[in-house]
Parts: sequence; C-alpha cells; structure tokens
Amino acid sequence: MGLQSPWLLPCLGLALCLGLGSAKATEAGVTDTEILIGQPAPLTGPLAELAPDIVNATKALFDGVNEKGGIHGRKLRTLTMDDGYVVENTVKVVNHMIDKEPVFALINMTGTSNVASVLPLLEKTSPPLPLVAPFTGADLIRVPPIHHVFNVRASYGDEAEKIVQHLTTIGTQRIAVLWSNNGFGKDGLAGVQRALEKRGMKVYANAPIEQNASDTNKAVAALYDTRPEVIVMVTAGAPTVSFIKAYNKVRKGMQFYTLSVMGNQATLRALGADGVGVVVSTVVPFPWDVTHPLAREYRAAMQKAGFASNISFLGFESYINGKVLVEGLRLAGKDLNRKKFVDALASMRRLDMGGFAVGFSKDSRQGSRFVGLTIVSPGERFTK
Repeated sequence: MGLQSPWLLPCLGLALCLGLGSAKATEAGVTDTEILIGQPAPLTGPLAELAPDIVNATKALFDGVNEKGGIHGRKLRTLTMDDGYVVENTVKVVNHMIDKEPVFALINMTGTSNVASVLPLLEKTSPPLPLVAPFTGADLIRVPPIHHVFNVRASYGDEAEKIVQHLTTIGTQRIAVLWSNNGFGKDGLAGVQRALEKRGMKVYANAPIEQNASDTNKAVAALYDTRPEVIVMVTAGAPTVSFIKAYNKVRKGMQFYTLSVMGNQATLRALGADGVGVVVSTVVPFPWDVTHPLAREYRAAMQKAGFASNISFLGFESYINGKVLVEGLRLAGKDLNRKKFVDALASMRRLDMGGFAVGFSKDSRQGSRFVGLTIVSPGERFTK
C-alpha cells in the first residue's frame, strides 16, 4: 500500500509540490514562506469513501487562506498520506512526518486506535508534535487532557448521551448496540452504557462486528434474536452499510441510530433506500442550513473549489477543524513555533466562527460539546 494518495496531491497553495524550499526554518515544518501541516488519512481501506469529504474540505479552506496571503505571510501546505485506516500504517505515516518530511502539526487524523497508537510518537519531538482535531470521540485522548492534543468534536459519550436522552424521552426500552470490534466501537459502547445507567437502565443486547464487515450475518442474527426496539450503531464505513442492508432483509422497520461518522454522502449513496429513516447524531450544525453563517461559508468554499459533491457533515467538521488550526497559527504570531501555537490554542476561550463556537483553556482540550440529531430522508439526503 502506497503512503501517498494517487488521486490527491499532497500539497496545497502556491508552493504546490515544491518542498519546503531553501528558506531558513525557524521550526520543523516552518519556513519564511510556508507552514507544512500533516494529514494522515484513510485514502484506501474500509473508510476510503469518507476521505474525499475530509481532504477536500481542508484543501478548500487552506486555498482560501492562501489566496488572501496566508498567515503572517506564510502559505499553508498539507502533506496528506494514506494510512488505509490500519494502525501499523498510521505509525509509519506519522514517523515519516516526524523524521522524513517534518511537519509543524497534524490535523484530521482518523480512528481511535490509530490516534492511540501515535500518541507516544508525538513525544519524540521537543516540544511534542501538536495534534489538532482528530476524528475520534474517545475518552483516551480527553481524560485526562493531553497538553498538545486539541479535540474539536464532541466526545462519543456526548453523542451517546444525546441519543439515549432522546430515546428514553420517547419511551424506548429495548435499546441494543452494534459496535465495531476496535477501540472506536468499544469506547462508543461504553458511552451508551453510561448514558443508560444514569437512567437506571442497561444495554438490552449488544454485538460486535469486524471493520471489514466479514461477520455481518453473525451480528445480524445475534441482535435479531433478541428483538430490540432500536439498534444504536457504533460503526463506520462498510459495517454500517452492510449491517443495515442485511438486517432489513430479515426484518423491515427496525429503527437505526448511528454516530456522527455516518454523516457523509458516500454512506448515503451506498445505503440507498435502506438508509431512509436512519437517525444520525451530528457534532456540527446542519451543513445545508441557508440561515447559518458558517454553513453558508463552507458551502461557498466547497463550490468555489469544485467540491460541491463532497458537502457533508464530515466535510463541514473538517472545514471547522481547519479554521481552528488557522486561528491558532494566527494567534501564535509571526515568530511561529510549536510552543507558541499550543499556548495560543489553549488561550482560545471562545472562537465564534459564525454560529458555531469552539473554546479551550489551560485545563481543557475539549473544544465543543455540540450534538444534534438528523434523519435520512428519501433521495439520499439528510433532514433536520
């Protein structure tokens, strides 16, 4: 498996593919003219269909920043490398970004186990390599806070709490959980368990599923036999699609709730008619809201960049992540280094981007706890 995407150039901005140049570096990944940001991504593998929404939103944002002169005269460039959502490959990619093509910071790393695997690597540099907005809601990077890791999205526990609050409010009792057999799935299952225990309830039934969806029929049988009212799915990519389609063949009318990782058009297209009625938790506002300032900005940037087909919750989240990183760089000042960048983000008490606010503090690396719910409607679209 190659490390760099065959379809996405690893460079952004005017410095496209020119390397870091000959300017004197003041910090790893920084020259007088540009800042190199690392973006490990699942360009291949079970989450490959999610990758375009992530990387194209980042590109659209960074291109817009570069068109306006960059940040303190420096243009942003991304090094996007494929890890295939495989832990061992993520370790190789991050080692490459530390030792071979040193980056200033990392953004949008995907996967609970993947992020956990590289936490020791971030300490290889001095000061540690900053990680901004990883795509995981796991507690392991939140409790206790890690000084150089800044989480933007709400946690899986926050998402589970919102779903369980809704279900118990409408009187649902038999709540089952399908969970990916990895760190993400286990963390999400624990979140649902905690939310139910707060209300004197327990998970009615649960079943694991492999990330490659090879045991879909086994998982379907395990939950079907218990006759749940609702199935909460802590899954991403292939298992989500495979399970819903297979379950609908043996029992029509099951109500599925999924976490925010399903908030992308690729999954809707893959589900087709089987997706109608699925409820999805979201960690960003509705991207198609015509009254929301930041959503309008995001859609305009994506359309300008030619990525209108990649507008999604996941893409909107990536765009927001990029804006948080950009603001941290701006606040860090012209004399940029990692310590100043981390301190700048930590001092960002409230960044209102136009209807969505993110804030950190000395003792908190959790930027937002926003969670909403949306439903999949006919025509492969989300509805508020």
